[in-house]
Amino acid sequence: MLLNTFFCRQGTDTSLRFLVISGASLCLISLFSLLLAGHGILLLLALPLIAATVLSAARRLIPSQRLQALAVIPGPLLLAASQVFAEQAWPSWIAVMLSLLATGYIVSRPQPKASAPFDSLGYSGPLMASAPRRARVEPTLAGGSPAYAHVADVHVVDAHGADAHAAEQSQEVARGDEPAFERAPEPRTYHYTDEAQVDYQAHDKLSQGMHSLGAQLTKLFGLSFTAIKRHPRGALLGFGCLSLLLGSLFWLGGDEATEQVASEAEPEAPIAQAPAAAIKQVAMPDGFKVQLEGRVLMLSWLGERGEPGTLWSLASAEGDSSCQNLTFNNGVSYRPMTVSLLADTSTQARFSPLDTPAIINDIAMRGSLTLCGYEFSLKGSQAALAKEPAFRPYL
Repeated sequence: MLLNTFFCRQGTDTSLRFLVISGASLCLISLFSLLLAGHGILLLLALPLIAATVLSAARRLIPSQRLQALAVIPGPLLLAASQVFAEQAWPSWIAVMLSLLATGYIVSRPQPKASAPFDSLGYSGPLMASAPRRARVEPTLAGGSPAYAHVADVHVVDAHGADAHAAEQSQEVARGDEPAFERAPEPRTYHYTDEAQVDYQAHDKLSQGMHSLGAQLTKLFGLSFTAIKRHPRGALLGFGCLSLLLGSLFWLGGDEATEQVASEAEPEAPIAQAPAAAIKQVAMPDGFKVQLEGRVLMLSWLGERGEPGTLWSLASAEGDSSCQNLTFNNGVSYRPMTVSLLADTSTQARFSPLDTPAIINDIAMRGSLTLCGYEFSLKGSQAALAKEPAFRPYL
């Protein structure tokens, strides 16, 4: 009978009951999403929770406004769908904000008149559970303590003993015998232990504290709902501002978390990088340049047109076949590592550092070289190389 009150259309709910049902639905959907890891069955589990929330909203509203209870559907439904399909967190915060707005709007509506007093769970209607009749319990001194139980047992034994003694005396009088004189029992004195007394006092103080806390919370909720009823528009505006504030905070927090995760995912740059070696170059009389970058020798010249890219690569053995070899007039040849067309329309050939000494010596001593279909004269090349200190050790 208690569960039926959550899924019925008849009756009236208090604002507190509606708020508890709405909040519990959102919390259970979030909990199920953690347990099910975003599985599609979460949508099926969310349907009865959404139905209970809608029915509670309908019971909270007056009959002419019960169609407005459908306003609470988008919030929990979007929350469940976002937990299953969305990979980002912002749809969940939008769902929570929609739920808060819808809840604040429904609570601000006029409270319907209940036909009967509300029960302890905030429901008034035909499915109210009848209060069970309580059996009268005789007050006893004994509590939960063993010491008090012992005292109660002694009292019960004394009572039975007194009744038996009275019955025996009446039988003697009926037979004509004089009852024998008996000495009245002395009153017994019972001493309670200090531990039992301390336990009783502590339990009594705890009960009083819990009762006082419950009364204060009830009074606080009553004052809050009274203020909401008196100023429904102000309450709705307050709910809206609070929702926007929370949404903004969570939005900013999510962006910072995303940036932090992205920064952690990026590979750390090396602390110190070796500075690039300066390129030393010498302009030859025939219009090409001999360049030295560390121990890597390069030859560059102008004359090609087209998009920048690789003309020849030794690694793939693909490209312009005329760039496969650097050939001197004496027939000695060397294979370039790469031949590339640069953005400034210059063509650059890079050679292996192992061939650098031999190529520089041949440039200084031979008469001409051929590369990529171009033939360059080496007249005066030795004097030009000797002017650059970087090339002198190879001469």
